[in-house]
Amino acid sequence: MLKKSSFDFLTGLAGNNNKEWLDQHRSDYNETMEDFALFNQNLIDSISAFDKSIAMSDLQGKDCIPRLNRDLRFTKDKSPYKTYLYSIINEGGRKSGKAGYFIVMNPGECYIGAGAFQPVPELLKKIRQEIDYNFEDWTKIVQDSNLLKAFPDGVVSQESLQKVPKGFDIDSPAKDYLKMKGFFVRNYYPDTFFLRKENYNTIVENFKACQHLNQFVNAIQN
Repeated sequence: MLKKSSFDFLTGLAGNNNKEWLDQHRSDYNETMEDFALFNQNLIDSISAFDKSIAMSDLQGKDCIPRLNRDLRFTKDKSPYKTYLYSIINEGGRKSGKAGYFIVMNPGECYIGAGAFQPVPELLKKIRQEIDYNFEDWTKIVQDSNLLKAFPDGVVSQESLQKVPKGFDIDSPAKDYLKMKGFFVRNYYPDTFFLRKENYNTIVENFKACQHLNQFVNAIQN
């Protein structure tokens, strides 16, 4: 699992989001990144036991983690760094656009999840079409008891349309899902959850409950 010092570093960065502070705490930064990378490598190895697409991808824990630096080109907030870490464990790597398993390490708002968070427009349209065409299969996946036990809120979206998008029947039985702009599950945990070794298997089992959700979305791209 993760170290308390990693959470302490991110908390400190949130209160001192500047290069001078980070330079002064470079060793803490390095230790935090190593800690999170090792945690992800362990998860990759465990997920590979039930998801062969991950086993065949030759993923490395450090490669699943985006840079801490923020993209400042299109934002008024010029804070140079993210104050959280996240990772995407998926077939093809985090930049592939594939659905996968994700971990967000954000002090006070940590969670794990899986699925397609913000698919690009072309892929989003294909996912909607696949859900519409194969709604019975989709329903079995999203109503699976193991999935709902692990993620009681079920499949959710960061944003949804008010109306069924053009090109789809407004009375489609899948209409509520067709309005979604993402298709993922998510569950929040207190920071302390990620410090206890006995909770590791819970994370792995929860991810295992998501494999069919990921497979449904990724089959569209294969």
